[in-house]
Amino acid sequence: MRKILWKTALLAVLFVSLAFLVPSAVPRAGAEEVPVYDQESVRLAEGTSIPYDVLAPTPDSNAFLADEGGYHDDSLDIHVETFRAYDTNCWAAWVTVADASQIRTELCKPYPSKSTAWAEHISRRVKAVLAINGDYFIDRREGFIVRNGEVLRRTYYDGYDALVIDDEGDFHILVNPTEESFAPYEGHIAQAFAFGPGIVIDGERITEYPSRMMAPQKKTQRICLCQMDHLKYLIIATEGPEQRNCKGLTMLEFSELVSRFSPQNAYNLDGGSSTWLVLDHQKLNARTKKRTIADILYFVTTVPEVTEAVEEEAP
Repeated sequence: MRKILWKTALLAVLFVSLAFLVPSAVPRAGAEEVPVYDQESVRLAEGTSIPYDVLAPTPDSNAFLADEGGYHDDSLDIHVETFRAYDTNCWAAWVTVADASQIRTELCKPYPSKSTAWAEHISRRVKAVLAINGDYFIDRREGFIVRNGEVLRRTYYDGYDALVIDDEGDFHILVNPTEESFAPYEGHIAQAFAFGPGIVIDGERITEYPSRMMAPQKKTQRICLCQMDHLKYLIIATEGPEQRNCKGLTMLEFSELVSRFSPQNAYNLDGGSSTWLVLDHQKLNARTKKRTIADILYFVTTVPEVTEAVEEEAP
């Protein structure tokens, strides 16, 4: 009888041990906690709209925060933090704007040119405060593309998830989009991207990625654009195995990481060596690995740069 009880107890211990030895189906980002930023406390002045064909003001050099920590003026708040997850260096950049027109896009050269350049060079040209890479749509014929309110390509393709940013600055992720999918937003689309996949859609994390074109199983650099609330956004970027002491993330790992920030919507953009996070025309991530790109999404200020008046000396 004692022998039976002993075997039963031993089996129970083994089952409990296996629960810790077998990896969970949902990967975790490790012991590190993701950073937190209170965007609700950000206070900006009343928004001023800037037409897309008008160049934004030059950012105030005094508004950039120390140690590449971000930027703050009456129209734009950016807070940048670095952290580790999945044995990889990561960045989180929270962005709050006063007006939807502060979210813009720019091509290296007008479409249909296939020209590329470093993101920091395109960023400087348009006076961006913060910029990231886009979807590299010029490399493909598929996808409905809108940039700064102008339709560049009207090719409907259900192989890529679409991101629509409307003229109020709100995100709409369309899965396997068709022409009918875009109909509700006709006339109100500021930007439309064809890449993806959607990582979080209306608060729900997506964990299945049927398209192999985004290399979901590959550990690599990743970047996504999130909407946290109205006119409040978050960019999450990671390094990859090309960088020292970094492993990179699969798409499933990346979606787990992103979901921990609780975005309303999160959309994957072109990753790998095309991953650019640029503040004040300086690349923050993977500085030793640069690939030229065709387009950027960026944020601008509406507050003109403050310059000190210089009194003329009397003759």
